[in-house]
Amino acid sequence: MRVIHGMSEVAGQGIYTVMGLRKNGVDAHMAVWSKNPSEYPIDIDLKIDKTKKYMFPLYALKMEAFAWNAAKKYDILHSHYGYSLLPYNMDVNILKKKNKKIFVEFHGSDIRNAFNEVPYKYIHFEKTNQRNREKVQHRRLRLLKAADGVILHDIELIPHLPKINIPIYIVPLRLDLTKFVPIYPESLKKKPVIVHAPSKRSTKGTNEILNELKKVKHDYELILVEGKTQKEALEIYKKADIIIDQISLGTYGVFAIESMALGKPVITYISDELRKSFPESLPIVSAGFENLAETIDDLLQDGEKRRNLGIQGRKYAMRYHDNVKVTKYLKQIYEGTVENRDLFKIL
Repeated sequence: MRVIHGMSEVAGQGIYTVMGLRKNGVDAHMAVWSKNPSEYPIDIDLKIDKTKKYMFPLYALKMEAFAWNAAKKYDILHSHYGYSLLPYNMDVNILKKKNKKIFVEFHGSDIRNAFNEVPYKYIHFEKTNQRNREKVQHRRLRLLKAADGVILHDIELIPHLPKINIPIYIVPLRLDLTKFVPIYPESLKKKPVIVHAPSKRSTKGTNEILNELKKVKHDYELILVEGKTQKEALEIYKKADIIIDQISLGTYGVFAIESMALGKPVITYISDELRKSFPESLPIVSAGFENLAETIDDLLQDGEKRRNLGIQGRKYAMRYHDNVKVTKYLKQIYEGTVENRDLFKIL
């Protein structure tokens, strides 16, 4: 089985998945049009620079040659962020004629509100220009009509999908946990460190989080992580005693898992509906803006609780988000032999 992932890296999900697949005996590679600024490792970088318009004719030939060779070499395309091997998903019909399997993994903003406007408790998405929205819909539908399955991290994105008659698989986010050595919080620390890493402030609810932090009564040190490479950010996360992820979507993402893998207690808003879909052992402390300050104060004054949550978080990450464990079943999805479409129920 030969699998290509591409053509965009999203929080390491491409390369972590590829690495896990290789350890499960799959010949897998990660390809991108251009390298992610977070500097995740990749296998194939076409080095397409959108700012160099004079290079577009050459880039077009380069992408076409790559797509043609990949279509001959690989059996399966695992699409990330709504992209196939060529821009505008122009190659999907050719891939299907060659009997290639296509699995489409959506990560969030690539599908969220593209077809259906879904309300959220703590975040409001601005309406996209109708013309741009129709372009996105057309490209996504072209890809989905050729797909053998859709892969989502949890049920949060299901309402955003158009009506499709293909299987939907819940595949937990993946990490290479060998790269994350736990450093549990010191229970007697007098001035705990709170870390927040807003990849996009509006989506994370950062401004509201900062306002709520002003109401916290106990002493703490705050570190905001912005504009850092993955390596630089991880060094900061290691210093944390409490990590605040996002108060917005009602689910948790890669940052929360990285934090749990490092043995840190995590605060994130988890909606009641999504909480029911996750394993009962999920140790994330759920909070909204109305009780965030109170929740933080509770953790600041209870060092043992911080440490115990860190230990539970590490165990949870190892059970449900280890890239080797998860891709063992992802391989079965590719083969069509998986017994349950929700891998949280298998792991």
